[in-house]
Amino acid sequence: MKSFNWSKYLAILCIGVFIPLSGNAQQSEYTIKAVFLEHFTRFIEWPESFENADPSQPFHLAVIGENPFGPILDQIYSEQKIKNRTVEVLYFSTPDEITDCHILFISSPNKEILSEILTHTKDKPILTVSDTEGFAEKGVLINFYLSGSRIKFEINEKAVHKSGLVMSYRLLSLARIVEQARER
Repeated sequence: MKSFNWSKYLAILCIGVFIPLSGNAQQSEYTIKAVFLEHFTRFIEWPESFENADPSQPFHLAVIGENPFGPILDQIYSEQKIKNRTVEVLYFSTPDEITDCHILFISSPNKEILSEILTHTKDKPILTVSDTEGFAEKGVLINFYLSGSRIKFEINEKAVHKSGLVMSYRLLSLARIVEQARER
């Protein structure tokens, strides 16, 4: 059996964390974040029901609300696989549309309905990701933030545990760890 090279993937993830933004900052920022989504999955285990499911089934990456990525997600994931599966990018307008997805990016205009979104994802193996200040404290699993001109991320470890996902300590060691401020 081939040995998995964690150091290679950890280095790739670290490079993304420490590369400063330049040029068209917003496009550059969301391109980096789109790539991070796949890199995160290399350090996360979904429950056995996912891991043992039919590999011909797509990996669902979803965005709820406004799409800050533009065409980037569709471009990257038309060829890039996640967990050795083709990727289907889904776009949701309301929390009621949230179906079986593996990653859910919550855009910042959803501040008003965040608790409703998290009610739909609570205790489910859905990797919730955002880039809005305070969202990790409210229960989003991974939240991007800018430190100067660098993209970094924080992880709500308590919410991860409740989701049923298992994160590698390697990923946790790169993040700022936050805990949920209050129970939902």
